[in-house]
Amino acid sequence: MRIAKFESPAKLAEFRDFVFGLAGTSTHMEFSQALCDAHTGGKNLAADIQDRALNSSEFEALVRDDEWLTLASENLGIEKSYTKIVFPHFRVDLPDQFKSDSQKMLLPWHQEAAYYLPKGDCTTQSIVLSTILHDAAEKNGALLVAEEAEQDFHEHESRFMDSQKKRFFRVECTPPKSSTVAETKFGETVVFDFLAKHRSGNNTSPLVRLTFLLRASDTRLI
Repeated sequence: MRIAKFESPAKLAEFRDFVFGLAGTSTHMEFSQALCDAHTGGKNLAADIQDRALNSSEFEALVRDDEWLTLASENLGIEKSYTKIVFPHFRVDLPDQFKSDSQKMLLPWHQEAAYYLPKGDCTTQSIVLSTILHDAAEKNGALLVAEEAEQDFHEHESRFMDSQKKRFFRVECTPPKSSTVAETKFGETVVFDFLAKHRSGNNTSPLVRLTFLLRASDTRLI
């Protein structure tokens, strides 16, 4: 696991502010309060905003920014021409006070390979670039990553957290012997390989967690 730095944090801020605006807000606290209030009132505004953000030209522009290729190639140790960004995603996660919902949405201990190897365009040598769009300490859900590197792919149990509606598919492996909290400042990215065991952190703060996710592969291996 490594902490890397995106060289143009203003581009991250532009996308984050766009997301805030989808809720008619301009700050992280206002945004979080709006989503929590809506959820308490029976409206899943978090899911709505996540979907709108994922389908926006702003998201597409950030995904296509050449700096991600640079960052990915440096961490893969290969030339940019061989680097491919795959499976971009954006997550909006409510605080843990919404326990039943967070249990459905949070990811248990797993290896990224368990989710994405079946989809193609990646190998066990692929990497994850996880960027939380605000300062991320342990209390507001910073990622947990195993301290020891994994050499092998482990068997995972799979299940739907909502078994009736077949939603929130999750895979889970045994936890690592020890892990580290990947705390980051705004503009920093957590980079780890597809075999690293990791899971979502517990967000005990009142703030909604915003995570921009990319995976990257060596095209010669896929």
